[in-house]
Amino acid sequence: MTVVPQPLADISTEIVSGIACGKSRVVADGVPHLRPFSVTGDGALSTSDAPLIPASAIPKGRLGFRPGDILFNNTNSVELVGKSAIVSDSLHASFSNHMTRLRIDESKANPGYVQAFLWHLYRKRYFEARATRWVGQAAFGTTQIKAIEISLPPLDEQRRIVSLLNRAASIRRRADAARAKACAIVPTLFLDMFGDPATNPKGWSIGKLGDTSDVQGGLQVTSKRSSLPIEMPYLRVANVLRGVLDLSEIKSIRLTDAEWRRTELVAGDILIVEGHGNANEVGRAATWDGSIDQCTHQNHLIRARPNRECLLPEYLTSFLNSFSGRRVLIGDGKTTSGLNTISTRNVKAVPVPLPPLALQTAFAKQAQRIEATARSLDAAATKAEAMAAALSAEVFGS
Repeated sequence: MTVVPQPLADISTEIVSGIACGKSRVVADGVPHLRPFSVTGDGALSTSDAPLIPASAIPKGRLGFRPGDILFNNTNSVELVGKSAIVSDSLHASFSNHMTRLRIDESKANPGYVQAFLWHLYRKRYFEARATRWVGQAAFGTTQIKAIEISLPPLDEQRRIVSLLNRAASIRRRADAARAKACAIVPTLFLDMFGDPATNPKGWSIGKLGDTSDVQGGLQVTSKRSSLPIEMPYLRVANVLRGVLDLSEIKSIRLTDAEWRRTELVAGDILIVEGHGNANEVGRAATWDGSIDQCTHQNHLIRARPNRECLLPEYLTSFLNSFSGRRVLIGDGKTTSGLNTISTRNVKAVPVPLPPLALQTAFAKQAQRIEATARSLDAAATKAEAMAAALSAEVFGS
């Protein structure tokens, strides 16, 4: 049987925009006013930071959500337009005029199926390509939303598909929660074994990072490199955010033989974020695991190669990411044209406590076990996401 696509307007009982509400109307005790950031990057709904406004300020028909309502982000920076989340329980809240509430006719479509379709379009950048743009903002209007066409299999099939997609999303959420717990264990373990580096309560000897590690800058990325003789994969700041490595997207760069010898990474090297628009990311450090052969790094990452006769990578990375380590590391940083930076000289001057290697080794073994557990959780989540993506492509089209 041929399934004829239907516009969302034909399978919805309402598609309405929310209301504008300035800061002057925010009160201490009122109704949550959901805004674009209330829809998270993975399609969940968060009300924790929503401002409160008086219920009396909300027009009829713009207050409250039913289970199955879809909240669509129709105005934002262009890459965030089209995010959506489904409401799982009744919710006493209003919503911004930058959002649209879709209420699906459940005799025609499963709301979860419709939201999965909208999320599929979002991942394909459907809304980004069709949004109206102006300085710093973009919009995908209510009229455009109503005109989106969706092919609907029988309701039982829609529910089956939603169940499979929800199962994959649940695995991802559990893996993220477990990884967050694992990541929180390592800093606690560090403080328990070595004490706070700021006060050095265990009296470890102190050495400058530049005296205990080989510290080098990276390669400046310019268009003039196209004729250079060697091509290698390289790591960017985007690969070293939040103190962990993300190798999902690796680019390549051309360089000279001398640059290769100077900047090639080896397992155990530590990459430190030298410059970033977000000050909270400057100084974040991650250990390179050697998983890509002949890899280098850009100039906004500083490489520290610890002398393993006095420092182990796992210890040094945890020290640099500790509150006290970061405070020393970024203390002399500066901001230029919106970019927060630290220098190689700053990094070399950082004082590092030097506990006995045996204690560092014991810490490293425990940290490695925790990281191995986190990686296995990530692998399970990645597999589930791949299955969900394949199912979405099969159901909704690639």
